[in-house]
Amino acid sequence: MTRRAAETGLERFTNRTIDATHEEFSVGRTLEGTTLGPGGMLVDRLRDNTDLLERHVIEPELDVYRERTLRQFSILLEYVESGEDLTAFEDELLANDNYMDALKPGVSTATRDGVAAATLDRLRRLAEGIAPIVDSSKDEFWPAAEASLDREAALTLIDDAVRFTRPIQEFEGSFVFETGLDPNQILTSRLLPSLPTVTVDYTDEAIRSMTAAEEQIVRELKDEVETRYGAAGD
Repeated sequence: MTRRAAETGLERFTNRTIDATHEEFSVGRTLEGTTLGPGGMLVDRLRDNTDLLERHVIEPELDVYRERTLRQFSILLEYVESGEDLTAFEDELLANDNYMDALKPGVSTATRDGVAAATLDRLRRLAEGIAPIVDSSKDEFWPAAEASLDREAALTLIDDAVRFTRPIQEFEGSFVFETGLDPNQILTSRLLPSLPTVTVDYTDEAIRSMTAAEEQIVRELKDEVETRYGAAGD
């Protein structure tokens, strides 16, 4: 038994999804309707420096998202290997969940509990789907999947592993994605006054880009399942 195949597969899916989210994400859309500074001067300067904004703000945020997701998957694999009940891992799984972290301040207890329950239900299904791969003696994801899962189980695993935006849809309006921005680190000019740190809310663009990326990666991975299992059945 080895978790290597499961670990590398989940890491690959995560990286592909986050990279696709980054490609889809538009800094310009994030700045639309935003007024920062007198007369929107800061927004105009930021629009002219979107590469710097991506490097200083968007990429670090995606890196945090990636690291938290991979930590959560690592904890989930510990659960699969342990044979214990999921309740022993729930607190740690939720502490490393991106949506629990993104809940708006002041959301109701019912909403918080609902998001937690939806998150744990997805992770429980994912654990059940990935368990045969953890039990496999193979070290690579796809060989382990083909040896331990039939086509339908593999397709279900892709859904459970990659589809991550359901809480956003089910609990619409309960999340906020925002970050602090120090314009002085991005816009360097002696003609500009020292500017205060501002908060950039990128919730709408984050949801749009994550949803688009999710659909793209699910489609690509399901096509790969069909190709691999079709070839195996020929």
